[in-house]
Amino acid sequence: MKKSGLGVLIFILAAGGACLAQSQQEPSLGDLAKQHHDKKPVKVFTNEDVATSSPAPAVENVKSAAAGADATPEKKDDAGSSDKKAPAAKDAAKSNDSPEVAELKQKLSSYKEQQEGWKKSAKKYQDLLATESSDFRRQMYVDALEGDQHNIELYQDKINQAESDLAKAEKTPNH
Repeated sequence: MKKSGLGVLIFILAAGGACLAQSQQEPSLGDLAKQHHDKKPVKVFTNEDVATSSPAPAVENVKSAAAGADATPEKKDDAGSSDKKAPAAKDAAKSNDSPEVAELKQKLSSYKEQQEGWKKSAKKYQDLLATESSDFRRQMYVDALEGDQHNIELYQDKINQAESDLAKAEKTPNH
């Protein structure tokens, strides 16, 4: 009898020790929830956050990377500004136009630049499509070209709307 009582006691102590070891290794669900709640929220980017980017720089970077040493740096004038069309848009905005007209001119210029970027990208895919022999790549170029042409049309609609708004804003007298 003493042997069986000692066996039961050893079994209970061993089982209790195993339960205690198991509960110390795994955190409770409450602890996990607190840890998850203490973390910083993740920034979610939407189309509005990234819609201001233009495909033109990406296309230019790809072309300059592919060209290697043949790529020539952009020419700058004495003031250090580039020869791009942006200074012309800034000059138009600096004139005696109302803030609304200046903003519309800036939007119009931006839309035209972005449309040009999409046109360059479409031209690149047309050139690649003309020389590609792989059916898979040809299909990829066709899909990309269709997307670029769709974007060109979208920007043309934006340009038309901005030109219409600009014409209305220029007709209204300044207050």
